[in-house]
Amino acid sequence: MQWLMIFAVVLGAETSDQKSQKPDPVSAYHQQSIRGWDVFVHKTLLRDEKETGDAALELIDYQLYEIQRRLPEHAVAALQKIPIWLESDNTEANPCACYHVSADWLGENGFLREKAKAVEVSSAKTFLQWTKEQPFMLLHELSHGYHDRILGYDEPRIIEAFQQAKKSGGYNEVRHIDGSKKKHYAMEDEKEYFAELTEAYFGTNDFYPFVKAELQTHDPEGYRLIETLWNEKPDTTATDDKKTEDAKE
Repeated sequence: MQWLMIFAVVLGAETSDQKSQKPDPVSAYHQQSIRGWDVFVHKTLLRDEKETGDAALELIDYQLYEIQRRLPEHAVAALQKIPIWLESDNTEANPCACYHVSADWLGENGFLREKAKAVEVSSAKTFLQWTKEQPFMLLHELSHGYHDRILGYDEPRIIEAFQQAKKSGGYNEVRHIDGSKKKHYAMEDEKEYFAELTEAYFGTNDFYPFVKAELQTHDPEGYRLIETLWNEKPDTTATDDKKTEDAKE
């Protein structure tokens, strides 16, 4: 999913002013439950920008509904533990949506520490626009959370499958939903590989292979990987204690 990222370090974009700027407090958000997920909505979207906020919340509800009906029950239960933060405009370092890994990094760079281990939709308007081509955006970002919190970023099967896919060259030039040909976003790293293939397996991606049958043909090993990892029931007793290194762009 082009332009989406695991939000852990700055790509040199932040200025000293950004790092010293205090983020809005948690009290600036309204917490509500949508299909079992805790969703923190910036109050601007409930007042001054209510039309945009209502539309974004409706879309979040729909995308979470699709996740509920497509993914295994145990996986949905794990994903429901990942909060979602909806912003009006918080795009200093990310244009649309991301999964936050590190509370320390957030605090050091002027962002709300409470967003760690959560998905942030940093612009409601951009979310409404980009999801026309990326209809499973929330699944992509929640997949990063599952990778982090459940599987661990050191999961060797994902690393090995990514390295083999990269070596094969099969993702170097593929069709994009806009009709062009470009390098697949899955080749950014093993984290994006897992999230991108998850989109294709359970829904629709914006890069070829777009859907499950195409993934099975194009990347049989990746297909089997996604099928296996999402159907494995994790050891829930260890989930809360699982710690991983901060992801780096």
